[in-house]
Amino acid sequence: MVELDILKDFIAICEKYKLPYFATGGTAIGALRHQGFIPWDDDIDVCMLREDYNKFMDVAPKEMGEKYIFMTTDTEKKYPLMFGKMVKRGTRFVEDAYQQGNYPLGIYIDIFPYDKTSENERLRTKHQKKTWFWARLQVLTLIPDPNLPPGMKGWKKKVAEWGCRTLHVLFKIFCITPQMCTNKYLKWATYCEDDSDLYIDYSYISGENLMIRTKSSFPTVKFKFEDTEVALVKNFDAFLRPEYGDYMQMPPEGERHNHYASFIDFGDGETCN
Repeated sequence: MVELDILKDFIAICEKYKLPYFATGGTAIGALRHQGFIPWDDDIDVCMLREDYNKFMDVAPKEMGEKYIFMTTDTEKKYPLMFGKMVKRGTRFVEDAYQQGNYPLGIYIDIFPYDKTSENERLRTKHQKKTWFWARLQVLTLIPDPNLPPGMKGWKKKVAEWGCRTLHVLFKIFCITPQMCTNKYLKWATYCEDDSDLYIDYSYISGENLMIRTKSSFPTVKFKFEDTEVALVKNFDAFLRPEYGDYMQMPPEGERHNHYASFIDFGDGETCN
């Protein structure tokens, strides 16, 4: 219910300022398959083109700054991610993956900026590698023991853990700051060599599977989501299928995951461990 309230407030700001957005991931699949939340899912993911994202982050605090924190690397210096969050003030949501994060950990929705990318696959791959590199360095400037890939075990994991701690210390010694990494990330994310109609989320590890073309994606279409509606790109099947396959089929029980919260405070006196 809290997630849904945040979504409604997000949509209200978008509609007031005529800022297009579209749902992605489990939110988009939930709208199509369940007309709301996927039963085991516990977050909301929305996307905006970079220009609209920047405008949203500019006007949103003026609209609802008393109710929400609009978190980016610009507004929260210890925030380690290259996309934004709309966090409800007074709540606390601590995920296992981000317990070390020294920034406001409240109940939130994720807002992903989509950047123009090259039609040339070689150039696009170059930008993806550069943005991914600087995004990882950004994390290491802030967190000495980041979560490693789940498949990494044994001596490889120990070496990686030692390497991360060492780099974290070296970055401090040589004054490599989070802001430097953010600037480098944005330099590559927001520069496109050609006049392209193709957009990508560089913050996502397999962003190439969820690219959009503005001509075939807008205007968006609306689908029922619980007691409201959410916008999806017009060609939602072409958008979702490369990443999720037959998304209308329910996955096996063993593949149904949430965000593994270790602590939740709903802001009304009710907490959950």
